Amino acid sequence: MTAPVMQATKGHAYGGAVNGPLAHVARIGGQCRALWNLFLAETADRYRAEGKFLFYAEMSAGLPRLLKDDPRLAGLPHRAAQMTVQRLDRALRDCAKAKGGARKGFPRFKRRDDRRDGFQFVGRECRFETGRVRLPKVGWVRVRGLRLPAAAAPKVVAVTQEPDGWHVSVQFEAPPKPYAAPTRPVVGVDAGLLHLAILSDGARIEAPRLARKAEKRIRRLNRERDRRRKGGVNRRRTVARLARAHRAVRNARRDHLHKATRRLVDAYAGFAVETLSLKGLARTRLAKSFADAALGEMLRQLAYKSRWAGREWRELPRFARSTGVCPACDATGPKLPLAVREWACETCGAVHDRDVAAAGIVLRRAVGGASPEPAGAVRRKRGFAVRGGERAQVRSSHGGPPANVAEVMVHD
Repeated sequence: MTAPVMQATKGHAYGGAVNGPLAHVARIGGQCRALWNLFLAETADRYRAEGKFLFYAEMSAGLPRLLKDDPRLAGLPHRAAQMTVQRLDRALRDCAKAKGGARKGFPRFKRRDDRRDGFQFVGRECRFETGRVRLPKVGWVRVRGLRLPAAAAPKVVAVTQEPDGWHVSVQFEAPPKPYAAPTRPVVGVDAGLLHLAILSDGARIEAPRLARKAEKRIRRLNRERDRRRKGGVNRRRTVARLARAHRAVRNARRDHLHKATRRLVDAYAGFAVETLSLKGLARTRLAKSFADAALGEMLRQLAYKSRWAGREWRELPRFARSTGVCPACDATGPKLPLAVREWACETCGAVHDRDVAAAGIVLRRAVGGASPEPAGAVRRKRGFAVRGGERAQVRSSHGGPPANVAEVMVHD
């Protein structure tokens, strides 16, 4: 039997926003925001006076008295308050603990205008039925789109506010869904911007560039927001429209990545990837394009889905060179500018597609063994070029059937 793994599902809560369950949800969210701000202000005062933070042990010790004496926190579930304090404790510890010479910033105070309230419960305290969830001191809340398997063991239930309303997320432990047997061997993956992923067998996953497509509308909404008076009704409406525009881009990007990575895991027996320096890429002149491509999220999804499906997963060490290395003779050439998409090896004369060759090197160095011949490689013999095969009929890296790129590529 497959070992259970941690998974999550999310649904949209609806109904009873005035006097029903969602009114209680909004009240608890506001109380947790107030509790966060109270302890954060106390921590800031302590730090200014003594240079020390207020951590979970002290905050939890004073929590019962605070819930009893402060009328703003009347009716706040103790578990939701406790988990709010735990989140603040983690944020403070991340701020106090240096990581790689850099520290995370001091936690921010939460504002009501941000409309990002939220709270959590332990999974065993909630009840789940088809289309609804029972929350402590709230009651039954109708939820659309929440998919909880019958064998799931809920661990954490999070209620969060987003531009389109309240959402309920459930983190649970359950066996992963079965995956079909792969039809193709282990493949190398080279992440990029023109294409999200280029595989060593020649298949490519298109980059939808969703943020670029929505950039004009988002820029217009930003200008409209800046013209509005702070605190005004029209400004709040514009901010809500801007948040919905960003959320639409985020959801479309996540949907594209989920579909693309699932098709890859269904098709291939494993993946060899390069370890990217995401923080370094975010500081380059292509930072906006890297953020739009979401390469880190793509690799994260591909990694955990490969683990669930029992696929092989190998990673090339960070900063190990793959571009400009010939897969045919393993000769390392000069560094290639981004404008160069095809290059010829100075040693053996083979002509390679830049990205496909890099994916082949990632595969060979991460997995080991003989180097696969990349798709569309050109070998020069006696002064003329002989193409090994057309791109539409590229054979896989281990001599398998031709890779049908259309089956792997994902388009919006």
